[in-house]
Amino acid sequence: MKSCSIIIAHYSLIDDFDDGRFKEGKKFRSGLMKECLESLFQNTDYPADIIVVDNGGSPDDSDYLIGLVRQGKINTYIRNKNNMGFGYSWNQGARLATGNYLCFTCNDILFKPKWLSTCIELLEKYKDKRLFASPFINRDKNNASCNKGTIDGNKLNSLAGSNCMVMDYQTYKDSGEFPHHRVGGSIWQRRMIRNGYLAICPPENLAEHIGEGKGINFTKQFYVNKTLLNGETINFNYGYDNPHKDYYYGFFRISGSPLGNGTDEERIFRCGRGQETDTPGTLHSK
Repeated sequence: MKSCSIIIAHYSLIDDFDDGRFKEGKKFRSGLMKECLESLFQNTDYPADIIVVDNGGSPDDSDYLIGLVRQGKINTYIRNKNNMGFGYSWNQGARLATGNYLCFTCNDILFKPKWLSTCIELLEKYKDKRLFASPFINRDKNNASCNKGTIDGNKLNSLAGSNCMVMDYQTYKDSGEFPHHRVGGSIWQRRMIRNGYLAICPPENLAEHIGEGKGINFTKQFYVNKTLLNGETINFNYGYDNPHKDYYYGFFRISGSPLGNGTDEERIFRCGRGQETDTPGTLHSK
């Protein structure tokens, strides 16, 4: 029987890469995480194991998650000493995953009935195409620039899914791990677009990003490094040390020809092992 490993990254405090905007919100991450998990338990209708990577911030949250492990609701629980960010955490979870499919998601997604079975049905139906699936499209990604048409009423989008994406295990393996950047999911996703992939989404959203607009201000530059117990230093500023002021927007570019100048901008796109295409933003066969 096929199954899916669902990998959730959690950090309970205001993100230490943030500028504090989340203080203005009505909910902190602890409450969002509990809503997220409850909706996941209730509405996941496909064989799945749940992997939670806890980046800390609250002993109470850790106790709550361990309680779910004891109840058998969480299959695998990882606790990091420091907040390592979700890209790093997703990679940790993927190394322990046993499913044929992988779902990478965050602690602020509200899942609706049939979200996972629908995503996997789409991947199975169009398995000859370069696709990963997302159960929803955020409001800021649902526009003429990002929407790339439909297949049998299902939506194609170039930017959906950076905080909740479903794919077969081989797609993840071929494309490489997530960067350790604080918006590593977005960078990885744009790498996929450069490799000819698109997100396929159901006609109606089957999940909701309840923390939308209340996370990090990812247009502001930060310089954050973390040192692991083995002495390894993880640089979360990857791609932010370029002196050009338009650099941030440059590495998110998903159209036009590759720069070909050997800069960090180009290497971010090329750090995957997939086959880069000259026509990003269009659907390609595998």
